[in-house]
Amino acid sequence: MPHSSTMTPAGPSVVLEKVLHNNSDLQAVLGEVLSAERKDGLSNQVLRISAQEGVFFLRIGQAGSEALVDRFAEAHNLQLAADLGVAVSPVYMDPDGGLLLTRALETRQSEKKDLPDMLGQELARLHNSKLKFEGEINPHTTYAALRSRIPETLDSCPDLARQLPGEFPAMLPELDRLMADVGSQSQSVMVPSHGDLSEGNCLLADNRLWLIDWEFSGMADPCWDLAYAIQEIGFDVDAERRFLTAYEFWQHRPIDRAALEVMKARCDAISALWAVVQLLDRRDPATFAPFALERAARALKQKPV
Repeated sequence: MPHSSTMTPAGPSVVLEKVLHNNSDLQAVLGEVLSAERKDGLSNQVLRISAQEGVFFLRIGQAGSEALVDRFAEAHNLQLAADLGVAVSPVYMDPDGGLLLTRALETRQSEKKDLPDMLGQELARLHNSKLKFEGEINPHTTYAALRSRIPETLDSCPDLARQLPGEFPAMLPELDRLMADVGSQSQSVMVPSHGDLSEGNCLLADNRLWLIDWEFSGMADPCWDLAYAIQEIGFDVDAERRFLTAYEFWQHRPIDRAALEVMKARCDAISALWAVVQLLDRRDPATFAPFALERAARALKQKPV
């Protein structure tokens, strides 16, 4: 991921100045801005802002993300999750502008050892909540939406092909077959789901876990959040066992392990295509090309038989 970089210490960045110029309500919430620092973010611009009214994180939606993210559904789902106590409460939201402001939390690296158990518990609480999120996460429609943005064969798009590792063009039809082979989504139970459980979206603070970045939230097969967390956080065998044990304990019912393994392959195939779409949008090849290759290779390696 890109390194963070400090902006002009005497005042807000040019980006922030433009945002504040167009959002007087946001300016009122912050008060005088003392400094702004760019933080890591793959899909959006994220600023850590020190201001008269406190320390905040401001998410600015990346241009072009409108096709993949329903900001109004995100705002609805985030507020429900915050009311439940699993999400950091928004201080200011502007779905039209892709803006989200939250207060900064003091995170603790020492608590990371407890992440599998805490995430299993909080995820079970979210899935059991009976909240009605807007939007639906369906692996096949998600894959199809991403696939539609990629040429049928990369031979017809030499600029993109040059940015990808040489093995990827041959993997693309294999990923298409993988998604077709594992069939359509048939899970009858749909639960409120975060949708993007990477390690960066799990904050450990004040002896508890908070989930952030609800852009891709919606109603989904519970295996989606489980598989995505295991794959993207990179749980080893022991951490995965602890995570699933905690989830089952608080969920009060067993997980369909066969369905979970299928979902792992689906999630990796989708993540690979998402990275290729970032390349199509002229984003950093050094970040997204290796990501696409690694996820594609892992998806094909764990393809269900």
